[in-house]
Amino acid sequence: MDWEIEQTLVCPVTGTGFAIASAVKNMKLILWYKGNYFLRPGNILSHSPFGVIVNGRRTSIAIIHTFHYSSALWQTFKNRISCPGNDDPGIIVCPRYKACIFTLCPYGAKSD
Repeated sequence: MDWEIEQTLVCPVTGTGFAIASAVKNMKLILWYKGNYFLRPGNILSHSPFGVIVNGRRTSIAIIHTFHYSSALWQTFKNRISCPGNDDPGIIVCPRYKACIFTLCPYGAKSD
């Protein structure tokens, strides 16, 4: 089954990501994952015996947990995860870069 990524968040404290994934008949999940690839809206995610496939390519993403989607749960994640890129994906300079666990910013931002 293919899942389309609708929205994403990254957590600079844990080095993990969250994504809303939808499938046929509007079935939705919230994925909590870790890896060196960060999901973006519009990505197509599928699973194979070889691992997680994103846009037809195998990636090194590990799904930590899945949650049934609820807007209240997603809003809780959005409110509690503090990353400037989550609100502004086009961010160029990040004021919190030095406090971030990511070696490379998932949004491509640089330190100020």
